[in-house]
Amino acid sequence: MKKALFLITLLVASIACADEEVAVGANAPEFSLVNATDGKTVAMKPADGKLKVVVFTCNQCPYAKAFEPRIIELAKTFQPKGVKFYAVNPNDDAKYEIETLPNMKARSEEKGYPFPYLKDGDSKVAHAYGARVTPHVFLVDGKGVVRYRGYIDDSAKPEERKTTGLTDALNALLNGREVASNATRAFGCTIKWKS
Repeated sequence: MKKALFLITLLVASIACADEEVAVGANAPEFSLVNATDGKTVAMKPADGKLKVVVFTCNQCPYAKAFEPRIIELAKTFQPKGVKFYAVNPNDDAKYEIETLPNMKARSEEKGYPFPYLKDGDSKVAHAYGARVTPHVFLVDGKGVVRYRGYIDDSAKPEERKTTGLTDALNALLNGREVASNATRAFGCTIKWKS
């Protein structure tokens, strides 16, 4: 009983210490980060007139790996419609070598990412968005307003998928409609914060 109470207390404390997710309807934080694939800095300007998908992801998380083909598929489907995709890796590369820029570049090339794979070296961008897990998605409209946040789909297994949160949100906005379900609970591996 004491152990269970301790674990519950720990969980509540960790939730209380977590940054709040950027609210749907709030302005998305702007950022400039290094793209692992070419070493150039990429700027995400929220109010650039384009829909943007910001996905916090990484190299090591089984959930991030499971959703990786889906993110690539969505980018290939929606980029021709003017949607920009940004994959952001906030994990501590000093503690986890798999999260270093060279390993990010290798993964991006191996998987054929059709979007920049950006290193959030000090985890400040993830903190600014209130991202908690990988993958964690934020959909930002052309005015810089967050219109959806949460999961990509409700299951990493295509055969178990019942809700396609990000796809539904993208289709709604591209068709001039409001997003029906604009906040879902992202699930995955906890972000390995930079100390």
